[in-house]
Amino acid sequence: MTMQRQSAEAELAVLKRQKKEMHEALMKEQTRAKTSRAQGEKHIAQRKWPTMTSGAKARRAEQTSGQKKQALQHKKEDLLDQLAGLALPEIIVPTFSLQANEISDRVLVSVSQASVGYDQSILKDIALSVTGRMRLAIAGKNGSGKSTLVKAILGDASVAKTGEWIVPKRSEIGYLDQHYSSLDPQKTVLETIQVEVDWSHAEIRKHLNTFLFRKNEEVNTPVAHLSGGEKARLALAQIAAKTPKLLILDEVTNNIDLETRQHVIEVLQIYPGALIVISHDADFLKAIGIHDEFLVGEKK
Repeated sequence: MTMQRQSAEAELAVLKRQKKEMHEALMKEQTRAKTSRAQGEKHIAQRKWPTMTSGAKARRAEQTSGQKKQALQHKKEDLLDQLAGLALPEIIVPTFSLQANEISDRVLVSVSQASVGYDQSILKDIALSVTGRMRLAIAGKNGSGKSTLVKAILGDASVAKTGEWIVPKRSEIGYLDQHYSSLDPQKTVLETIQVEVDWSHAEIRKHLNTFLFRKNEEVNTPVAHLSGGEKARLALAQIAAKTPKLLILDEVTNNIDLETRQHVIEVLQIYPGALIVISHDADFLKAIGIHDEFLVGEKK
């Protein structure tokens, strides 16, 4: 459980307790006012007070009671507004199609005596090895060639490369970037998953529900109309539906809100395969269990 969720739960518990106390106070005041009014009416009926004086006292008592109830009601309404504005962050706990026991420690990526570039080399003398359980960060300054190296691993035809390359098939590699380029803007949320798997409609809805797409209007929304956070969740749902052995992330925490960032972390923490991550976010790298670093720079 994250510190953010623990804090939210503590605040919610306090507000709920205050709501209960406020309700009890309101009920107590209503009971007291009812008793007082009944006693006043009884005294008037028995002529224990002069009629005019008793009537005035009864009206004052009723006015005072009304003011107290109004004040308590306002406090209760304020408390309800606070409760309505406080929502516990929802947790994503996906089921991956690839299980951890299916992952071996064999080498997935092996690059040696290699170079990558376009019209000319950007990186030379590359020696890289990634096994089936490795979580690796590719580090280096902006423009040092990190994304070009990733594109070469993905088999991007625009990247020229030399040397010895052993990489998984493109279908066995997942790719998630800050622009969510794996998503087709013309497809709906439901169609995005339908094209990935041979599941029933109910199975797809259950899978999407895990990633917080629950209502009919949500699953039938075109990707082009989704918010940034919704696109991130859908891209993660896409990856989980057909889990790759290797997942490559390129600056995925850029321009996302804290809730979406936490959702990305929750999914990646239990992702069973190998990770290659480009990110300058040290806290994010730590949260998803990055253990190794591959440093690139100055054409090496």
